[in-house]
Amino acid sequence: MVFNEKKVWSWSLLVSLGVNIALIAVASIFWLSFRIPREEEKPIVVELMELPAKEAPQALSPEAEFPRAELKPPENVRSEESLRPQVQSELAAKVQQERQQVRIPKPPVDLPQAESVFERAAPSGERVFTPGEELQVEERMQWEGPEAETTLRGMLERTGPSNLLASLAEQGLATSEGMVGETLATGELVPPAGTFERRSPYVRRPFAFAIENTPQARPQYGLSRASVVYEMLTEGGITRFLAVFEPQSAGRVGPVRSARPYFVLKAFEHDAILVHSGGSVEAYTYLRELAVDHIDEQKNFRPFERVRDRRPPHNLYALFPGLLEEVQRLGLGRPARAATFALLAPGEDLEGQEATKLEIRYDRNYRVQFTYDPERQVYLRSVNGEPHRDGESGVQIACGTIIVQVAEHKVKDAEGRVEIRFVGRGSGWMFLRGKAVPIVWEKKNFREKTRYYLQDGREARIASFPVWVEVIDSQEKVVF
Repeated sequence: MVFNEKKVWSWSLLVSLGVNIALIAVASIFWLSFRIPREEEKPIVVELMELPAKEAPQALSPEAEFPRAELKPPENVRSEESLRPQVQSELAAKVQQERQQVRIPKPPVDLPQAESVFERAAPSGERVFTPGEELQVEERMQWEGPEAETTLRGMLERTGPSNLLASLAEQGLATSEGMVGETLATGELVPPAGTFERRSPYVRRPFAFAIENTPQARPQYGLSRASVVYEMLTEGGITRFLAVFEPQSAGRVGPVRSARPYFVLKAFEHDAILVHSGGSVEAYTYLRELAVDHIDEQKNFRPFERVRDRRPPHNLYALFPGLLEEVQRLGLGRPARAATFALLAPGEDLEGQEATKLEIRYDRNYRVQFTYDPERQVYLRSVNGEPHRDGESGVQIACGTIIVQVAEHKVKDAEGRVEIRFVGRGSGWMFLRGKAVPIVWEKKNFREKTRYYLQDGREARIASFPVWVEVIDSQEKVVF
């Protein structure tokens, strides 16, 4: 095929010429549309023609067909009496008349005498209050309705403790709870006669602290003042404490670390406020599902402080004054159901194997020892052969009772996090007064408290506080 250059140039020239002409035409039309004036549109006028009617219309007067009501009332109705509501029904008028005339008298109330109350309640037998029999009350004020009754009650209270108050005091002596001794009608608290004692099932809410136990965290602060301490594995053979404290006015506790799910379970058993700094995902799930009140340093930092003589994260401590203020600010200060251990009666003893020394090997590099001191009747705690001391007071940590609880442990992830099965039944030992007693523990569900029983089914009782609960796996070695 022979390429004809002259034809190509001819066709290119024609195409470009056509495109230019088209562009010039479009531009011209666009320019002319603005230059040429448009004719104004003329409005369309529609003319209406009025056709004559066959007959003339006749309009009706509204006054003639529909007479208007006169707004001015007649002379005989214009009076102030007409403005008051009138009883239209004869039955309603009769009821209203009877209500104004009839009064139902109420019988007088025969209140009990107070001598039997104050003579029994007062420690000296003296009359600690005077009944108000001589109170003068106007006749018109007796049982004439709620206002007169309220006035009468106020006069009785202003005169002094009356027979009414004596009756209430007598009822309170039979049903009162929440204090030791008896309360008089005057509010005086006296010691009970004999050995009878009333104690409240409610106490101030305790705190449960998640405390670190690595070598960098020792010595810990405040452990010697805890009522109950749980030692449990976390990950990598490292244990961590959950220390339960009664509310205190001073002192610091720590180092505070993150929470684990079983920490939440144990805090729930004591109805305690969990104090921690962060936690695992499962721990926050348990906090939400069990509705456990807690103070997290990552959200509520006010009651916490970091010291400079230790490196993070081993330097975080909680202060009791700040915790008490935070409890009030968050509204967590309700009474708590007492969830303590049962104590042995004075002189009561248990049969068991002699055990003045106890050693628990959590890891090859971590060994816990307890040595019994017969003079003080406590167990002294040591770690890797060295006395375990409180960093706040410097004293060696001691406890009155040790519970070794054997529970199933399971490592659930690559980071070594441990899952401990606390729901169910298991075995263990209780160490008290230099003896080891085999026990059985039971926890029926997540919301139940762990119960400890002897081999014969009786409830296991502790010798004294503090109580240390050492939670171990079946593979860990216990020597005593």
